[in-house]
Amino acid sequence: MASGMRGVEIVHRSYVAFILVLFVAVVNMSRSSIGSEPSDFFAIRVVDQETGRGVPLVELRTTDENRYFTDSNGYVAFNEPGLMNRAIWFEVHSWGYESPRGPFDLPGLTLQTTPGTEQSIRIRRINVAERFYRQTGVGIYRDSMLLGKSVPPMAKNLNADIAGCDSVQTAFYRGKMRWFWQDTDQIGFGLGNYNMTGATSPSPQQINPDLGIEFQYFTREDSPFARPMVSIENAEQLPIWVDGLMVVKDSTGRERLVGRSVAARKDFSVARSCLLIYDDTAEQFRHLRDLPLPTESKRFPHEHPALVAEGEEQYFYIGCPPNIRVQASFEAVTDLGRYEGLTCLLPDGSVDRTAAGQVRFRWEAEADPVTQEEVRRLLAENQATGAEVPFALFDVESGRSIDCARGSIAWNPHWKVWTMLFCERGGDSFLGEVWFSTANSPAGPWLHCQKVATHARAGQDMNFYNPMQHAELMRGNGRFVYFEGTFVNTFAAASVPVPRYNYNQLMYRLDLDDPRWKLPEPPPH
Repeated sequence: MASGMRGVEIVHRSYVAFILVLFVAVVNMSRSSIGSEPSDFFAIRVVDQETGRGVPLVELRTTDENRYFTDSNGYVAFNEPGLMNRAIWFEVHSWGYESPRGPFDLPGLTLQTTPGTEQSIRIRRINVAERFYRQTGVGIYRDSMLLGKSVPPMAKNLNADIAGCDSVQTAFYRGKMRWFWQDTDQIGFGLGNYNMTGATSPSPQQINPDLGIEFQYFTREDSPFARPMVSIENAEQLPIWVDGLMVVKDSTGRERLVGRSVAARKDFSVARSCLLIYDDTAEQFRHLRDLPLPTESKRFPHEHPALVAEGEEQYFYIGCPPNIRVQASFEAVTDLGRYEGLTCLLPDGSVDRTAAGQVRFRWEAEADPVTQEEVRRLLAENQATGAEVPFALFDVESGRSIDCARGSIAWNPHWKVWTMLFCERGGDSFLGEVWFSTANSPAGPWLHCQKVATHARAGQDMNFYNPMQHAELMRGNGRFVYFEGTFVNTFAAASVPVPRYNYNQLMYRLDLDDPRWKLPEPPPH
């Protein structure tokens, strides 16, 4: 019996040894074929020639049309059978950066692709904003990891099975920094989460925004994928988008998180709008009450409300540019009758002026706010000048009128002004141009603006919509401003999706001491 068991044990060990040998052989074959060892790759790093920091989202293209995009460290791990140990021509392109030039002034250069070596490419930044890293999606530091390079401690190849996230919202609520995104793609299937995705992170003081943010996602019980953060009974089978987040205290002194949801049709029209409240037990937004549709009223929470102190009162200023405000209390933000619209119009559509001829602006309850379209009409009809209306945005360099799509405002202690960051509707790329403006009041006037980032490129325009500046992440007493937005080709019909980056969040940084700034002092309030 003992000898028989011993024989079985020997056979078992031999079988295990054979399997291990076979496994090692397969691994070695895999390494030799796909280059899994850092020494098998030729490392290419693209850096900002001013700062030396790696530049994400730079395209390198070979003459056989293979496309490679730098990761958030600026690296490409190159290993192509037949193209190693050779002089290879790489076209070099990126949005908002100027490429090196080769023969015949072509954008690119020739590199010797020797495995185990590294070469750098220096590119000149045209943008005022510096692209820092990708916030969401797969393989944020993929190439750096393949090359064995140092990556931020929070770096992972895959978070919560998320392939892509749309449009960010944030709130510091009950001691936690909370992040929310809209429609979310998953790795495991072509459809994803269309009822908002959520995560928490360390507090703003504990975050190093130069390196990135560690997210702890809310996931499903039966899957690692992000779970819905909104629960609305009798909701149609439509995407649910949430914005207008406000943290307020109720009558008992308890913090409450309130926001707005819309159920959107394929044509982006709103089928249903609701006021939401966050359920701390379920960690999910719940329906509080229905809201009028945007076609019925323009006074409701949306975009990124900014908390503003006015004397002893605090208000949320809403919109970009802001044209709605509401007192910062639970009772007020949940009562649409207390939302005030900013207007300078009389019932007949003419401009309300004082006896001295000055345009009279007023916050009026139950009044729809003045819109960009109405402001443009007043300017076109010479009923007002740009400095007299709350927002008449003009390019500081060309004088061209700029149509603001979406964005956010924040107080900046470095410049001691209110700042507004937004994307343009139209422009060099549709929903891809990012602008910055200043004002002495959150209500304006917002007059001059300067482009800080472009996503236009011949034949490859991209969108960068719904940008948000993160007031909570400012550094250097406001000198450094961080903002992110959704990089995607949805509304750029001629462009091709960029692997890994498409439909994800990109983080940029502005240095308010950069000599590129041309903004004048904003007009007086």
